[in-house]
Amino acid sequence: MTADLPVAAGGLRLARDAEALGMHSRFVTARDSRQLIPVRRGAYLPREELAKMSAVARYRANALAAAAQRRRPIFAGFTAAVFWGLPVLDAIPNDIFLLAQSASGRRRNAVVEFSRRDAVEIVEHNGLIMTSLPDTLVDVARTLPFAAALCMVDAALHTPRFGAAVALCTRAELLSAFERRLPFSGSRRVRVVLERCSHLADSPLETLSRVQLEDLGFPEPVLQLPVQLPRAGRIVWLDFAWPEYGVWGEADGDGKYLGNAVSGGDTRPAAHIVVEEKKRENAVRAATRWNCGRWDWREARESALLRAILREAGLPVTRRPWRTQ
Repeated sequence: MTADLPVAAGGLRLARDAEALGMHSRFVTARDSRQLIPVRRGAYLPREELAKMSAVARYRANALAAAAQRRRPIFAGFTAAVFWGLPVLDAIPNDIFLLAQSASGRRRNAVVEFSRRDAVEIVEHNGLIMTSLPDTLVDVARTLPFAAALCMVDAALHTPRFGAAVALCTRAELLSAFERRLPFSGSRRVRVVLERCSHLADSPLETLSRVQLEDLGFPEPVLQLPVQLPRAGRIVWLDFAWPEYGVWGEADGDGKYLGNAVSGGDTRPAAHIVVEEKKRENAVRAATRWNCGRWDWREARESALLRAILREAGLPVTRRPWRTQ
């Protein structure tokens, strides 16, 4: 019954579109029978489609539903970051973030409107109007928790090692947006993110791990250190390395920077991945004689576990933990 209804952006079925096409009764029947599930007032999704959506996809649908209620919505902050395809580390907020049409901001019906600033650049991306990527990153850096913001900034700066792909944003562009908007509330938080961001993180897990390593007081690692494997006749890159201590670290996530997910990039069978990673570890160990510390998402989030893994590998604590400074 929902197949014949008009489809708006993001797969939404809007009550006003059905009304305009003389399909009001069909729309009401689908709604009352729960074939259509409300996303926001006047905006619905078919039950089957909604059940298959990830949390991020549902958030995008909610944002598009909020936009459908406005004349010229401009996505900003976290919402713009999601539409830019940046990874989400923590829980997704309930609020949708827009740029206000006036100089004053407001919050209403789970929609937050940032106060309008002339220094913010507005662009069109995939048919949507939003703040430019550098301005979006400045906003998430001043509003999100540090690690979540850093993951987004690292992802935007990330330069793929192979292929013709380029970074979504350069550090120079990001610094320019930051300086263009000074002074502004939260600028100190943004500066902290800018001081610690890197284009070398291959995944959100690597970014989170880097934050935890600094938090725990471990020495600053070399990121993506190339190591020649004579037996294999190739070069591999180590996620984290401490050559002076004879230790390297591997953050074993399920995927790389592929948009809004923190997992799902590798489609190989799990058993095959384990075997290949073990072979790689043995080859690196033979070439360097270093000890390896390996961790996953759970261990990266639980600092006590990560500390135990790296201490067992022989890595000392040499810095004062960052958050106590």
